[in-house]
Amino acid sequence: MNLKPLCCLVVSVFTALTPISAAYSQSYNLPDLGAAGGSTLSPLEERQIGEHIMGEVRSDPTYLPDPETSEYLNKIGYRLVSAGPANGYSYNFFAVRDPSINAFALPGGFIAIHTGLVTAARSESELASVMGHEIAHVQQRHIARMLEGQKNNLAWTLGSLLVAILAARAGSGDGAAAAVVGTQAAMAQNYLSFSRNAEREADRVGYASLVRAGFDPKGMEQFFDRLDFNNRVYEGAHAAPAYLRTHPMTVERMSEAQNRSRLSKKVNYKDSLDFFLIQARLRVLESNRFQGWDDALQYFRNDLKTAKGYQAVADHYGCAVALQRMKKYSEALTEIETARKMAGQNSNIISKLHSELVFLSSPSQQSRGIQLAKQNYDRNPLSQLALLNYAELLYKGKQYNEVIKLMRKQHALNSRTPAYQSILGRTYEALGKKSLSHQAIGEMYALNGQKVAAIQQFQIAQRSNDGDFYTMSEIDARLRELRKQVEDDKKYEN
Repeated sequence: MNLKPLCCLVVSVFTALTPISAAYSQSYNLPDLGAAGGSTLSPLEERQIGEHIMGEVRSDPTYLPDPETSEYLNKIGYRLVSAGPANGYSYNFFAVRDPSINAFALPGGFIAIHTGLVTAARSESELASVMGHEIAHVQQRHIARMLEGQKNNLAWTLGSLLVAILAARAGSGDGAAAAVVGTQAAMAQNYLSFSRNAEREADRVGYASLVRAGFDPKGMEQFFDRLDFNNRVYEGAHAAPAYLRTHPMTVERMSEAQNRSRLSKKVNYKDSLDFFLIQARLRVLESNRFQGWDDALQYFRNDLKTAKGYQAVADHYGCAVALQRMKKYSEALTEIETARKMAGQNSNIISKLHSELVFLSSPSQQSRGIQLAKQNYDRNPLSQLALLNYAELLYKGKQYNEVIKLMRKQHALNSRTPAYQSILGRTYEALGKKSLSHQAIGEMYALNGQKVAAIQQFQIAQRSNDGDFYTMSEIDARLRELRKQVEDDKKYEN
């Protein structure tokens, strides 16, 4: 799926001018344009729309549900969110496998980061500056206010978004863009005139969050300068960088970014080890083919000739990730053990891969791999990454009852997530508990927005009828609920 048409739609059509809060604007000498919460479209309603769209995004192969990347992006994202103006949104930051430098926001606090943006960032502050900008679009309700303006035609608005996604999935990126232009023409006419102001406001609010979160305030200026240079290089022969196409750059925006950073107090921000590790990881995961993994491996080995510090650690980690994908487990284990020694600290990301590779290295080492995963989870009990790894190795080691006990007592992963239900579904299946297995798989489909598939699973669970009274009652009730939702959806579409 080519998500670029969706990016263009969301950022350029979904950006109506909206005020910023008086208190926050005064703190950073920003113009007081009023309150950002004036829209009558509630955050809950906006979230529901976002969830509907995410059901399509999650089912596409370019969606990258990588636990390491997700945990890192959400860690940086929530650091910025906590430093920004308060609002009622629950954010979710996710990666899209796309080498272009871009990011975009969807309704309800869903923010996509292209893998190309992470690998191209020259500092963690550059990456944070882009994420802060996208968060500001949500915080300032640029998207919500556009939707509010279309509330009487919300089905049409939502339908046009899904048309764009489905058309792009079929491989017709230009066709998707054309579909959006055709169905959204009136909306674009009303809102495009505000897009520059919305972009400027997102710059200002995002910059304020960047500073408050402790990142280098020069991150935004440096990112803009580099994109502007690349744009001049590409001009004439090639298309501009994706970020510039979906976030139109102006001389005024460039000048304001430079002025803000020059007036800010100098911050000596040190990039985290995780930043280098995730960059290396995504350099591998941008491809899902052997040749791409081998190219990444050669890149890391060449870089190791001069790399030092965290970069050298990340290069060894990247080699291990590439070799693991190529199923060269023994070589990968050597690389990750080198990275582990060089890191000089307990890294959740490195420890996770180390336990995996120990487990995979030999049948006799499986118990040691599980023990290493448990130790990492014990050190990081609120880490989804550590939890999922421990649960996966227990499952592969056929310790199914231990998986169920772990998932029931843990606090890292909410039960209302597809990953949680997926683990339960597979594990109950291995235990021969059919009703519980299909119930969990049904919930997984429902959480992914695939209601028809969810109904099918609950029907199988109902027919299996091997659960206790309470389980079967839950299945019956959930099946009725999902059927009603599907009927309501059909009425809504008509």
